[in-house]
Amino acid sequence: ALCSGLSAQSRNMGTQPLGGDPALLQTPGDTVKDRTPYQRAVEIFDRLVEARGDFRLPVPKLVLLKGRKPGNAAFMNYEQHEVQLEEIAFNTSAAYGDAGLAFLLAHELTHYYEKHGWRSSFVDDYSNLPIAMRLNKLTDKVANETEADYLGGFLAYSAGYGLFDKGPEMIKKVYDAYGWGPESEQYPSMADRQAMLQRTKEKLESLVEVFEMANLLTAIGHYAEAYKYYEYVAIRYQSREIYNNLGVAKVLEALEEFEENELVFRYPVQLDLNFSGTKGAGAGSKREALLRQALLQFDAAISLDPNYAPAYLNKACAYALLGDTARARFYADQEARDAASKNKQFAKTAVDADVLLGILEAKSGNKEAARKIFGKAAATDSSALAAINLAILNGDELPPPPREKAGLVKETIDNLAMTAISHPTDNDLCPFIDEDKKIELNNNLTFHQNPIPGPNSRVYISVNDLSAEDQMTIFHLTKPDYAAGKTAKKIGLGDTREAIVKAYGEAPRTIETPMGQIMVYKAIIFILKNNQLERWINYTTRPSC
Repeated sequence: ALCSGLSAQSRNMGTQPLGGDPALLQTPGDTVKDRTPYQRAVEIFDRLVEARGDFRLPVPKLVLLKGRKPGNAAFMNYEQHEVQLEEIAFNTSAAYGDAGLAFLLAHELTHYYEKHGWRSSFVDDYSNLPIAMRLNKLTDKVANETEADYLGGFLAYSAGYGLFDKGPEMIKKVYDAYGWGPESEQYPSMADRQAMLQRTKEKLESLVEVFEMANLLTAIGHYAEAYKYYEYVAIRYQSREIYNNLGVAKVLEALEEFEENELVFRYPVQLDLNFSGTKGAGAGSKREALLRQALLQFDAAISLDPNYAPAYLNKACAYALLGDTARARFYADQEARDAASKNKQFAKTAVDADVLLGILEAKSGNKEAARKIFGKAAATDSSALAAINLAILNGDELPPPPREKAGLVKETIDNLAMTAISHPTDNDLCPFIDEDKKIELNNNLTFHQNPIPGPNSRVYISVNDLSAEDQMTIFHLTKPDYAAGKTAKKIGLGDTREAIVKAYGEAPRTIETPMGQIMVYKAIIFILKNNQLERWINYTTRPSC
């Protein structure tokens, strides 16, 4: 636990506290009576549980304890199936806002989901065996604490609380609030704890950026490469979104194996964020294999959270592409819409499920039914895809494609054009690479993070030595809440999809998300949330250096 451990009772299974006395018992009736701080903690706790999306185990209860009893700040009590947070620890972390509370609670939830409690239980039951004695040493406690910081930080980020960078400062405040000394024979010292938190923060930033890079590579159609990035994250952190996006990458890759005339409509595959011509004799078996791999990933996401609507919708899309209309209709009409009805954040998923049902009706020859479904979905203003499919069904002229130069005009972010990143100087035709900021996903794929930091932006580079042209892909991203400028065509934060289309033309490629859409042009990407621009990215692909 962050400053945490177990409520010591006989044979209690729990993690060791970082400070305090694990032998102190919680006394009955010492929970906080004032509902205001408790409700705030519960709201954050529930949001973290939802973001983790792992409902294979029962969700523990959050209990806010009065005062500073038993004196361990925060801990996972496995026997009572509770995350117990003391009032002193609550007040200390709450001073850092919701992000501070989220960091503390996510840490405890990670102990639970990663099953760190089994070690303490084993030690208690077999304390006289050499293996138990070795497991009880300090290094094992440090390993659990570091993992809880790392994965807990990613959980807080995925729940929307951002990357918390005040961990070292907050841990000192907790130590001071409890009067714990800087050194301990049983637990890491405060200095070590602060150093661990700083190192973990750096690793966490890297993991978040790998996930973002995977989403961007998926957006521009580099599916095999994106899959490797998602796999890198999945090995370290399992969540419904990761498995969902692994499946989406396979479905989108499979779409490239279809003939153009087989894909009349646009399918609402949701990322939780084109070559035409003959595909060859083996295309059918290849695309089927890709789609069946995708189904396994969607099933994995659903196994974590039976109410995760995007996975049901994507599963329906995969079955539709496999030609299994009955299953596609069931997962769209029953499962996806039912799951979406239980969580308002998936309201758009229900609309996209209707879009797929409209496609199924159209492919079955029921054009009037399809027209009605598309029209209803388009009227919600949350599905541009429904309007496009309705136009396709009616034989109407689609919005004109963007001019060839759309996205190729001199776009800048933080006053940097892509050429200044890709070719820094006349003498240096390769982008600057910081060797201290790279991740080798395998022998042939390397991720470089933020080699040219800007005050309001990030730069990601993927070097793929096995690609057809031995290429690197460079993305220059605005940071969230970027307000430092606009695009070359005067599009900025908060602008609508309609404004983007008016300036750049209809996007030749789009990918749906549970909250919006990704619009992909030749050299610029727009990420929309609730029909408003949230972020944009300039990008290029060029030969490796």
